[in-house]
Amino acid sequence: MIRPISIALLLGLSPGPISAQNSPLSTGHQLALQHCASCHQLPAPGLLTQQSWEFCLTYMGFFLGVDDRASLQEEPPEVTAIIDARREFVQTAGLYPSTPSITASDWAILRRYYLVNAPAVVLPPPPKPEIQSNSSWFHPQSTQYRQPQAVTSLVKIDEERHQLIIHDSLAETLTILDRDGDLIDQHASPGVALVDAHFRGNDLYLLNIGDLFAARIGEGFGELQRARVAGGLLYGVKNLLTGLHRPSDLKLADIDADGTEDALISNFGDYRGGLSLHWGSESGAPFASTPTIVSHQPGIVESQVHDFNGDGLPDIAVLASAAAENLSLFINQGDRTFRPQLIVSQHPSFGYTALKLRDMNNDGRMDIITANGDNGDSDPYNTLKRDQGIRIYLNQGELRFEEAYFYPMFGVFGVEIEDFDSDGDLDLAAVAFHPDFRPAQRENFVLLEQVTPLKFAPQTHPATFSGRWMTLASGDLDGDGDKDLVLGAGYSPVGMRIAHEELLAEMMQSGPALLVLKNQTK
Repeated sequence: MIRPISIALLLGLSPGPISAQNSPLSTGHQLALQHCASCHQLPAPGLLTQQSWEFCLTYMGFFLGVDDRASLQEEPPEVTAIIDARREFVQTAGLYPSTPSITASDWAILRRYYLVNAPAVVLPPPPKPEIQSNSSWFHPQSTQYRQPQAVTSLVKIDEERHQLIIHDSLAETLTILDRDGDLIDQHASPGVALVDAHFRGNDLYLLNIGDLFAARIGEGFGELQRARVAGGLLYGVKNLLTGLHRPSDLKLADIDADGTEDALISNFGDYRGGLSLHWGSESGAPFASTPTIVSHQPGIVESQVHDFNGDGLPDIAVLASAAAENLSLFINQGDRTFRPQLIVSQHPSFGYTALKLRDMNNDGRMDIITANGDNGDSDPYNTLKRDQGIRIYLNQGELRFEEAYFYPMFGVFGVEIEDFDSDGDLDLAAVAFHPDFRPAQRENFVLLEQVTPLKFAPQTHPATFSGRWMTLASGDLDGDGDKDLVLGAGYSPVGMRIAHEELLAEMMQSGPALLVLKNQTK
């Protein structure tokens, strides 16, 4: 799954330092409570640098009917172009007030509150073990796949046929490789941007986000498609559902226990979206075109299905991004309705990107793993954020979860969880689309080896340093009994066009589109 590159609301956590009660800074805090916290958690000035806040506050001002660009006058023309695009975005969404909802003097106080309290440089993340370079677990495999300036929105391992499915949303092509990386089939897919795929026998279900870069606000171009696979070839692509609002994730599961699978679709949207459940049917159409809306919240990143309360009914874990970033459960009531239960909420610059379920401590209860690392909304500078990374929430029973592990990792976009070293416990692999681009050996891939219960040793692979990885998949590609990894690259200018222009040009020219890492541990 890939979180769509979009413009989501960006603000933050809890209030920063406050001066004397009647000072302008104290008034600024009160204004932030009034104008910011009415929609989401109160933003903390320390979440972003001063430079980032200058851009972010200009952007946020549009939602209050204020166009204040004075602080961006010395920025490069690219910054002006981006802020122009964001104003147009807000206006198109109907969220730009016809008259300002804040006075000019109050806006100046609110803005000063953040800029005075913001750090000049990024606050460091919590300490973590030093990452080690290790090329013994995985061996890079050459493939016949070549795609310049790749935007690899989908990689998927077909373990039954030992094939690899790849979709590039810039070239609009779907490619199938065999276990040795040789080309089997390739299809043109004009207007299609695939982000998820699921096999059911010889059927392949494909999720088309339709609008990867949020170019058409408020319009639904997303589709659920089905194709047939025979002899390694793909044919007979058919649209099952259309008009989806930038869907980012698909789950197929029998939610109502009637013997047919249902389609659970996370619609990331832009300022509209939600979690839609299209019920399966044995008569004619595979899925109902009119869904049950489990959640109306935009920014749904991913969902997972599991019976969390042990009543025999599948529940739904949901990860939501955009303004009100949160992890929630939707408890199945047995009558096609669901009771929401919030697990944890975060500030809107958190940038949720991935959700997984695994029993990490072997206690028989399903735990929750999340990743957050989207940097595309706060500013164009790829400002690093100290709270980005991977978290494990252990199931305490009775629908309670506690954070038991945090691995800080800038810009993490995808996570896979398997016993990669075949030693009987679960390890984690992750890629970062928004890493710190300054080091030559960027932490854009990490393998967290579980050495003792919930204690992980971070490793990386030198073959990963040259790519900007957008997607990640795991599975037994070669049929030898262990889990391989596939990394898909995305050379988008998002987060690089201002501060890392030369590196972006180099990556777009020579960066790998795909990296297949064959597991060598068995």
